[in-house]
Amino acid sequence: MILFCLLWSCVFATVHMKPFISCEKDHYSVNGLCCKKCSPGTKLVADCSKDNETQCQPCQEGEFQASWNYEKYCHLHRYCDINLHLKIQKEGSLEKDTICICTDGLHCTSPECESCSTHSPCQPGFGVKEKGTGTTDTLCESCQKGFFSNVSSASEECQPWTSCKDIGLVEIQEGTDKTDVICTEDLSFKEPRNKVLQQVCIPVLPQERRPEEVEEDLLPVQETLVRGQPVTQEDGKESRISEQEGQ
Repeated sequence: MILFCLLWSCVFATVHMKPFISCEKDHYSVNGLCCKKCSPGTKLVADCSKDNETQCQPCQEGEFQASWNYEKYCHLHRYCDINLHLKIQKEGSLEKDTICICTDGLHCTSPECESCSTHSPCQPGFGVKEKGTGTTDTLCESCQKGFFSNVSSASEECQPWTSCKDIGLVEIQEGTDKTDVICTEDLSFKEPRNKVLQQVCIPVLPQERRPEEVEEDLLPVQETLVRGQPVTQEDGKESRISEQEGQ
């Protein structure tokens, strides 16, 4: 009995089923008719009929419809919330939604840009290939031979090794992807510092004197009187003061 009822239900549904209608891309099917969709920037007011075309109405300010549609409501423009570090990149129109991006130093965490995150820093040994934007994160690359990065930064590129020769020095240690080369002075053309000091700081000794010169300095000076006049005797020689000078 149950099987018999199911069979008759299928027959009844088949007899009363409406024929399938295939409509063009910019039309939609309703009541056995192909009605034209509303164009972008408008919304549906009434479906078409045998006597009337589809009735559409423009979206209001702050609303939009981005595609051909048969919706009775327009969509509200997106709000770029400053508290979420969002800002307007492009104002919305009747046909397009508002586009939000993140404020400086931040980037969107998804294509919809519903939240923001701080730009990722490139670690030592890596430099910035492309700086982050309001919608994309930092793009890093490893430092190649001859370049290095010893900082964690979201803006610094890999820096070239220092050329010791260009600054008048010699290289004593090669750089790596994280460190610069080490330079020093070229000591092969210079005398050791202690040797130079020895040459500069040679003490000057007093000139030695002959023994007889020292002895002469020590000989006493004798004075006698000749005819009442003083006579000096030094080094075995006499020197008399004339009587006239004595007078």
